[in-house]
Amino acid sequence: MNYQQFEKTLPEYEKDLKEAKKKFDKLSKQYKKCRSAYQAEMIYDDLTILNEDISELQMIVKELRQQKKLVELDSY
Repeated sequence: MNYQQFEKTLPEYEKDLKEAKKKFDKLSKQYKKCRSAYQAEMIYDDLTILNEDISELQMIVKELRQQKKLVELDSY
């Protein structure tokens, strides 16, 4: 079988995803407390980038989990 190669293992990507979600939650709270438009804009930009990173990590984790299931099925 030809599986897509990733730079990290599934647990490493899961850890990265968890950390990105925590950082997103923290920035979201900061965004709600912003006092200036400039600060809000800067945090919003960071939130947008983090959201894209989270989406990408979710797709990678999903793909790796599917590959892991296929490998387990192939081994039977």
